[in-house]
Amino acid sequence: MEEVQGDALPSDEWKAALERVVSCVVVLKVTQTRPFDTESAGSSYATGFVVDKKRGLILTNRHVVTPGPIVADAIFLNREELPVRPVYRDPVHDFGFLRFDPTKLQFMSVGEIPLAPEAAAVGLDIRVVGNDSGEKVSILAGVLARLDRDAPVYGRKGYNDFNTFYLQAASGTKGGSSGSPVVDVRGRAVGLNAGGKNKAQSAYYLPLDRVVRVLHILQEANPTHESWVAPSIPRGDLLTTFLFKGFDDVRRLGLRQETEAAVRSAAARSHGSAPGLLPTGMLVVDSIVPKSAAASRLEVGDVLVRLNGSIVTHFLQIEDCFDESVDKSVELTLDRGGKEVDVSIEVTDLHAVSPSSLLEVCGGSVHALSYQAARNSSSPLGQVFVAEAGYMLGRALVPKHAIITQLAGKATPDLQSFASVLRTLPHGARAPLEYFVFSDRHRPKNTLLYVDRQWYGTPVFWTRDDAQGVWHPTTEYPPGAPPTPEALTPALPPPPADVTTDNGAAAAAAAADGGGGAAADGGAAGGALAAAAAEGRRASGRHRPAAAAAAAAAAAGAAAAAGAAAAAGTAAVAPADAAAAEGRQAGGELPAAGDADHQDAMDCHLRSCLVLADVEVPLVCLVDGVHGRSFAGSGVVLYHGESVGIVLLDRNTVIVGPCDISISFCSHPAEVAARVRFLHPLHNFALVSYDPRELPPDARAAVRAAPLCTEPLRRGESVILAGLTSCLRLMQRRSIITNASSAISIPPTDVPRFRAIHEEVLKLDQDFGTSFSGILCDDKGRVRALWGSYAEQEEKVEREWCAGLPAAIIAPWLLQLIALGSSTQQRTLCVRTLDAELEPLLLSKAAQHGLPQEWVTTLSQLDPERRQVLRVKSTVAQSHAAKVLSSGDMLLAIDGRPVTCFADVEALMSPSPSGTSTADGSNSAAAAAAPGGTAAAGGSGAAAGGGGEDAAGGVGAGQAGGERASKRRKAGAAGAGGEAGAGAEATEAPPQSPPPSEATGRKRRGGAPTADAPTPAPAAAAAATAPVVAHPQAELPVAAANSGGDGGGGGDSGGGGGGASIRELSLTVFHSGAVQHASLTTGSEDGVGTRRVVHWCGAQLQLPHRSVRDQGFLPDGCSVYISRWHHGSPSHRYGLYADAQMPDRVGAITSYRLNAHEIFTSAQFMSVVKMLYEKAVKAHAEDPAITPPELAAILEARRLPPKWTTLARFPHLPGHVLGLYAVHFITEVNGQATPDLDAFLAVVRPLKDGDFVRVKMLQMETWQPKVITLKMDLKYWPTWELALDEETCSWKRVLISEPLM
Repeated sequence: MEEVQGDALPSDEWKAALERVVSCVVVLKVTQTRPFDTESAGSSYATGFVVDKKRGLILTNRHVVTPGPIVADAIFLNREELPVRPVYRDPVHDFGFLRFDPTKLQFMSVGEIPLAPEAAAVGLDIRVVGNDSGEKVSILAGVLARLDRDAPVYGRKGYNDFNTFYLQAASGTKGGSSGSPVVDVRGRAVGLNAGGKNKAQSAYYLPLDRVVRVLHILQEANPTHESWVAPSIPRGDLLTTFLFKGFDDVRRLGLRQETEAAVRSAAARSHGSAPGLLPTGMLVVDSIVPKSAAASRLEVGDVLVRLNGSIVTHFLQIEDCFDESVDKSVELTLDRGGKEVDVSIEVTDLHAVSPSSLLEVCGGSVHALSYQAARNSSSPLGQVFVAEAGYMLGRALVPKHAIITQLAGKATPDLQSFASVLRTLPHGARAPLEYFVFSDRHRPKNTLLYVDRQWYGTPVFWTRDDAQGVWHPTTEYPPGAPPTPEALTPALPPPPADVTTDNGAAAAAAAADGGGGAAADGGAAGGALAAAAAEGRRASGRHRPAAAAAAAAAAAGAAAAAGAAAAAGTAAVAPADAAAAEGRQAGGELPAAGDADHQDAMDCHLRSCLVLADVEVPLVCLVDGVHGRSFAGSGVVLYHGESVGIVLLDRNTVIVGPCDISISFCSHPAEVAARVRFLHPLHNFALVSYDPRELPPDARAAVRAAPLCTEPLRRGESVILAGLTSCLRLMQRRSIITNASSAISIPPTDVPRFRAIHEEVLKLDQDFGTSFSGILCDDKGRVRALWGSYAEQEEKVEREWCAGLPAAIIAPWLLQLIALGSSTQQRTLCVRTLDAELEPLLLSKAAQHGLPQEWVTTLSQLDPERRQVLRVKSTVAQSHAAKVLSSGDMLLAIDGRPVTCFADVEALMSPSPSGTSTADGSNSAAAAAAPGGTAAAGGSGAAAGGGGEDAAGGVGAGQAGGERASKRRKAGAAGAGGEAGAGAEATEAPPQSPPPSEATGRKRRGGAPTADAPTPAPAAAAAATAPVVAHPQAELPVAAANSGGDGGGGGDSGGGGGGASIRELSLTVFHSGAVQHASLTTGSEDGVGTRRVVHWCGAQLQLPHRSVRDQGFLPDGCSVYISRWHHGSPSHRYGLYADAQMPDRVGAITSYRLNAHEIFTSAQFMSVVKMLYEKAVKAHAEDPAITPPELAAILEARRLPPKWTTLARFPHLPGHVLGLYAVHFITEVNGQATPDLDAFLAVVRPLKDGDFVRVKMLQMETWQPKVITLKMDLKYWPTWELALDEETCSWKRVLISEPLM
């Protein structure tokens, strides 16, 4: 005995009694593995005590045992732990029994506490022996004050006891004491602790009269602990709730005087011993379950006088009668408003109306409406009740605790009918569903159910087995039902007819040829794009010449591919489709801006290409730190062929690869499913594909691809901002570019997730708000930029804003994706990366850091607009850049070419497309199309025709308008093996001085002193990084090290095959006060993100994604990353926590809701949480271990951003329930290293159900190791994985460990 609280000092008699009692009390660690009835999945501590040591029976509360599937352990006084299984839970009253195997208890002998309900009496000294939140034994002293207290009410939607009295005392029980024995000085249990009220220091105990009856039945049916059988325990009820009211109350209800006199003269009955007790009141009908046998015979307010001819004034009397009369009729005499009424009602079997099975549907739980829920909501029993919506029902916006009435046009009055209809629907089907919620039951809601079999597999039907204390799963439900039809959603289409192998090759050849073939094959399309390319080269000097040159080259390459596509009937990156929209002129363009028909034509054009995307992320696929489950945003169709369509979206809409995407078209009321095809790991855009063959013919004809224009936008230029509302209404306005090169800097989030870096975006003077995404187009209807949504955290609060991403960054990847249609093996793209995050630093600040003045002057002259240098902010962990670069290094040049902005770096990282190029490495078509016959002199520079300001190229620039030429040196000016510095018909260029670093003679870090490396062919596209196709079998390393790098891009073609994904760069950096040279091998990132997810013990495991490695440090062997855990799993139970707990749904544009409260800001959230918390504490403080409904809503934090659940200001809330733990890595399992997922699976695959596992982890923030142990649970939480199928771009679910049936 470790703690005694109370005024009375323990006597010797009490000490002896407590010595016996304490050894019989156990701590219960209970985990509900699935949501069921009024209980959610979760883990908690409680108390129980042994009442039969021979059979191993433990008595505790019903709300501890719960009616659903649980896994539980009992921890005895000596800290010995044994598994326990439920054998009984009462349908109404708050008690249940668990069973353990007494032969397995090895190190102590346990006693038992006798039950003595008759010993309860007012004034009796008692002790409550229980566990204090699972930490130690607590003994609380008290005195019984009442034997007829009303049953406590825990909430309107949760479990409540009724039709019984409770005992009351001032003992002030604490959290975790549910199920504690209330003992007298003789060590007998006189009550069962159930709840309490902290402010009043009151505790409520369940009388043990009905408990003793059930215990005797269990003991008679099972003489020993072996071969346990589940006996039939009769429990009857009229499905009616009675309340005890004093004579003063019932007299006002019309009770006749003679009836009152007769009742007062009858013998009274009470819990415990109360000699000479006289009746003080009567039982009154309080509520009746609709459509029950009593509903047509009883009325609310009826006063019960006699039952089967005997006067009744106590709940024990009616329970004795009902339990003995199951499925039989009983005679009731009622007083109804002063009139005596006799009725006969059949007694209902409570076990028959208490569900013992559930249908698990995509992470949700559906079962028949229970007596508890029907009583709370005043609804008929047996309806299809949603205990937890899960993914599929949640996607249809069906809330928790809803009733489903119809599916696919068929009535679903019960669970079997619902399962029968659901089984006939294949994966990908869309079926209408009707439901209602209890708060608005007279207005049914209609929605659309998207049937899913991909993420969760076939629905599982679970049935409770009280003999074994477990639930058994099966997928064959209803019995004898036909098999589920094949999926409707087709696999990724084969090479499309409109982009055949020959056309694909032609597109690649045209891109390499710079667009010459486009004019021949595409006719006017090629000419239009050639003009666009020329316009791109005439960009104003206010933009970086390197970016303008790259954009021009990209436009020329785009023209080539678009010309090839135009030959097949569809334009990809071109304003070349003459029939793209109704109202266009014969030349394929919209009417001039001043024409009267221009606005109508523009509206029609925008409607033909704009779409609205709804993105849903399944709960089992919350990878890469995704901060929500539901997103929406506007997109634009960039390619629309016979069998493939491609849509452009931002990455705040499509955040991760494993998701479900629905595309709704503005041009026609049609919706189609889409797949993720490309997620840029650094930039805020994604490309998804759909199958146009799934659209109706009218929709296919109405949808058109929007042309892309890669010409840079200038400050002050007018554009049209267009997008769609949630109702598919077109919104557009004319805006002015206020900043054409605004460098974004999004800070890392608490839970690492995607964030855009190395972007210079467009800013407008006016837009449609911070969450309205869309496109920026010109008066010709050409897409100039994606107006994308960005997300960031400010002091743990989510904030959204929008900015424009230039089309030049997107165009090369679109062309590469279109080219994949001609390949039967290469389906995804790989992205070359620098593996370092850069940030701009003003040259004035850089000079104060010691940057030599000659470099300050050179960079300032190269870029008079920005006057900045790029500084290393961080490097990717385990990358080559982490070995070569340090935080604070200033990047001055790449391959001998000075850089001042992100476009310079990314253009110089990109190799020339395969095919012909000029001697200086520039694109021949771009050179030919340059105005005035000019060509870039050296590298990828572009001539500035007619510009008033300096237009420096990637390496060199032509002189225009008498303006000062750039100071970049020519390509090949230094280093053996360099190419000639002049292109075809190069204009006169002034001699250039080498950069100041040429004469420094610094050593490479990690290498010997070296001269400048030979200059490789420069970039010809304004891609963020080089588009490279990844072979489906190729392993994508976390940090690539290319020992055989081409160094100059000879075989590392931007349009090339699957082998080339990395290359070597020669960097000039300012490090430690000196200009140095370094050789850096680029990294490689998968263009679809995480492609493999393993689920083990309820934890979601993956490889560390880019944002995790962006943190800058990752120890060796840390490649098994925990991205999420699930409630009710071993991971939850034993503390294998991941990053912050994710919400169920997050709307990208709308507000959030918590318990019907609209939430727009974190301040509002905290206000609502505080209000709910105070309400929960005030009204339901009887037992903090069992979460009241209001508090449960807070802990679940449904539909909320993840960090809004950080309730640090409420110290009483258990932090582990909220998942407030930083990210973790698993490094060892049972002493064996797990450096990757394959090694991890090899270690855990042989483990069996019930095995204990020792897991060593590292916490990301502190990198401190810790070790936890957990127990395998393969019945409820088998091991399985989701993997991306390269050929079909769809996800496959693979079961690794077979579940125990």
